Amino acid sequence: MFSPSFLSNFKTSMASEIQLVPVSLATVALESCFYGGFLVLAIMSMCLLVRRRARWLSPTFLGAIGMCITITAHWIITVDRSFQAFLFFQNGTYPLGFYGDLSQITEVVKSAFCLTTLIIGDTIIIHRLWIIWDKRLIVVIFPMLSLLGLVVCSVGITYQFTRDKTGQSVFLSDASRWITSDAVFTICTNIYSTTFISWRMWKVGRGMQPIGGIRIQARSSVLAIIVESAAIYTTWSIFFFATYQSKSNLQFIAIDCLPAITGIACMLIHVRIGLGWAHQGSQAEAFESTGPLSISIAQHTHTAIEDFTVLEIGKLGVGGEKDAV
Repeated sequence: MFSPSFLSNFKTSMASEIQLVPVSLATVALESCFYGGFLVLAIMSMCLLVRRRARWLSPTFLGAIGMCITITAHWIITVDRSFQAFLFFQNGTYPLGFYGDLSQITEVVKSAFCLTTLIIGDTIIIHRLWIIWDKRLIVVIFPMLSLLGLVVCSVGITYQFTRDKTGQSVFLSDASRWITSDAVFTICTNIYSTTFISWRMWKVGRGMQPIGGIRIQARSSVLAIIVESAAIYTTWSIFFFATYQSKSNLQFIAIDCLPAITGIACMLIHVRIGLGWAHQGSQAEAFESTGPLSISIAQHTHTAIEDFTVLEIGKLGVGGEKDAV
């Protein structure tokens, strides 16, 4: 076994090898990839929601529009900062000084767009939790309080960045306590919502019993639960928190890619809503979805099973479907 001192020295040496400038370059590439995926899903979800005649002022549609604006702005600033660091700031001779200055106006604005995206993302997840739990207010009280804490911390982070001194480390600045609190609030919201959404979907799926020889196969597969509960968003938030607490420069990749990851998680939910595959809360509402549902008819002889697909059940704007959009 390795001694504690060896492990400590190894961890320190590994952290020191992760330099800020290479991490910043990697961030541009990774965020661009994630942004491309988000953009495709956003366009797809918009088209599906419009096709389903979603209300323009619905939380689903407004959330999608808001995310498109904030995530696109964040990505543009990330790319712009790379040009400033390597071409314009001191003629491109000191990129480390540019990236290390938290009070740069582009860094402050970029952080504001990132935090706004997190607020929108958490709001969408809480709204989804509220819908799936049949609009029970008691279920969303805790995440709403943590969302309020996230808003307060986001304002604190943005303000503190404008006050930080040039060259001050993000791990040692006065904003660090705000960043830690911000991460804790969003992780609490996501873990709570992911757990309750997953449990609700699993419970509804198991509760579907054969009716008149017809067995409805609920879309509560592992993949569906991961999408509906925004587990991707939760996992990436935990990744950021871990890298920040370990004082690794990998946290710059984690935080800069977080808006796009948040958007991808939320747009996947919107795509499922647009396709009519999203869970609507109670078991009764699940039967009213307009999406294709696989139905198996068991014969009395138990020797043959005929599979067919019902292309449309119910009407748009009826029952649970109305709440989805």
